Amino acid sequence: MNHLNLRSLTANLVLLIIITSCSTNNGLRKFDDSNIQKEIPAEVAEKFEVKDVSTLEKPIQVVAPKVVPVKKQKTKKGNVVSDTTPAVPPVRRIDPMPFNEGEKLSYDIRYVGVTAATFNMEVLPAKVVNDRKVYHLNARAKTVKFFELVYRVDDMIESFWDYEGLYSNRFTMNLDESKQSRKLIELYDYDKKKSFYWNRIDHSERGFSEQKEEHDIKLWSQDPLSMLYYIRTVKLPQVKGESIKIPIILDGKQWESVVIFDRQEKMSIGSKEFQANVFKMENYQNGELKNKDNTIWFSNDEHRYILRIEAKVKVGSFAIALDRIL
Repeated sequence: MNHLNLRSLTANLVLLIIITSCSTNNGLRKFDDSNIQKEIPAEVAEKFEVKDVSTLEKPIQVVAPKVVPVKKQKTKKGNVVSDTTPAVPPVRRIDPMPFNEGEKLSYDIRYVGVTAATFNMEVLPAKVVNDRKVYHLNARAKTVKFFELVYRVDDMIESFWDYEGLYSNRFTMNLDESKQSRKLIELYDYDKKKSFYWNRIDHSERGFSEQKEEHDIKLWSQDPLSMLYYIRTVKLPQVKGESIKIPIILDGKQWESVVIFDRQEKMSIGSKEFQANVFKMENYQNGELKNKDNTIWFSNDEHRYILRIEAKVKVGSFAIALDRIL
């Protein structure tokens, strides 16, 4: 007997579905923010603390992006190292934005044509991280009652996404599933071009494990959740075969998503019909193709809703389909 194990997103904007054997929750430990937060260095914890927007001392000043020359220094051994000049955030916000605070989207996750889970995304009231105003993006994946008999999933994902620069500052994930309980925090320090990655898992078969890592990252990258919003703000290609590249961070490590225009077509969501732009997606790590055979549909209107995502997995395929705009 198999169960549906709904995991986090890969760099291709979709939720991975993995087929494994049945299991029930065997008293797995739960993690809260304090478990990991108290182990983060004090200066890092303070820099990436989530605060209320009222704590901003002054309004954000929007300035044109600058190209800051990287100064070089020579070490005693003659090796050249980069200067640690703080990175200047870009201004990538568009007017009008395709979404606002309060937007709620509800999706069905369908495996071999059957709805196995729901995936709801919401733009919550703005917060402050690193003295910058950020969008608070929230998503929840939860199995429907029938599939809970096979495998239970109740996963929460959060992203704190720069209001003007449209890049990720902080990403968290809480997984509560039949076979595992997991807590993950990723912090993206663009001054140091580093991700700080804390991950704890209690698995019913593999037991407890944890990771504390740092990785090199590119400036102004997306996390798996913010990518679903960022891609709605960029100018996507409209000629078959043309593409754009978007840096994304997955499990603390740098990836790159390539979005390739394929076609236009009409599609229906309930009683409403949309004109859709259809794209293929490929994902690379260190220049090596890791994931393909993904298709994504966007509404060709001012909202640029993600209407549908399809992906092939080892056993069959699955789809994430927009059900309701709340």
